[in-house]
Amino acid sequence: MSGTRPEAHGWRLQVTLSRVAFEALEAALEDHADAVVAETIEAAHLMQEAPADVLRVTLFGAASADEDPRPNHLRDLLSAAGVEPDDTAVEPVRPVDWRARSLASFPPVSVGRFRILGAHQSPPRQRFDLCVDAGAAFGSGRHESTQGCLFALDWLARRRQVTRAFDIGTGSGILAVAAARLWPTRVLALDSDPAAVAAARETVRQNGLSRRVTVMRGEGSRVGSAGRIGRSDLIVANLRAKPIAAMAPAFARHLRPGGAAVLSGLIATEERLVLAAFCTRGLRLRQRMRLGAWVTLILTR
Repeated sequence: MSGTRPEAHGWRLQVTLSRVAFEALEAALEDHADAVVAETIEAAHLMQEAPADVLRVTLFGAASADEDPRPNHLRDLLSAAGVEPDDTAVEPVRPVDWRARSLASFPPVSVGRFRILGAHQSPPRQRFDLCVDAGAAFGSGRHESTQGCLFALDWLARRRQVTRAFDIGTGSGILAVAAARLWPTRVLALDSDPAAVAAARETVRQNGLSRRVTVMRGEGSRVGSAGRIGRSDLIVANLRAKPIAAMAPAFARHLRPGGAAVLSGLIATEERLVLAAFCTRGLRLRQRMRLGAWVTLILTR
């Protein structure tokens, strides 16, 4: 009789969440699992009007569910959010490389001319390759609002030149890098979160753009005093409606005549708020793109 102990099992919990619910819970879920994998159940087309906003979220733990208190904590967390996992939601699984499993859910993604690569994949080889850490919680390039901005930047690049750009609330830095790929421009990327600043600087380094993209900690409302690159031809902000609307005066001051603003992180019912704030400052809507539940606006001065 062998004295070898049976191989220990980990656990897996799988639930279905709306994207909005997942984004609200994401940080808390990550605190209670070794890996979190979110997969879109129904993909959305760029011009699709009906939102496709359902995710299959799978959480993994390396320890036995009988020994690990986190599955119960996750049940309580989800229950408080109105999601009730059934009794079989937590199931045992054999130990795996959780980080590799999580990263495997981030294959390369094409958005317009761009191809988004995870930092765990091969380095950028083509002009429009964007290398972004797939573990970044604030801008891996998979969210529709980020993709809407990438489509908008690609659309603008076919129509105008940009020599200076601002990226407000840069997150992972993906949009700053995208602007530097499209134009021979200097980019100032700002974020108030020091963790985002560190992540963005790493993204810039990985993409070989440190000479043209500067990442700084700062608020979007102070964009004019945050750097020395002067007024810009392009301002990008992928935030939420109220912060963007509040920044309209600063954007108007620091955008050159003829310049463009790309605004996202908005749902359809928030468009009027943002458009009202910017139109009263002399900007006009040039293009509107919708990807799933999220809207991206292109305005010009």
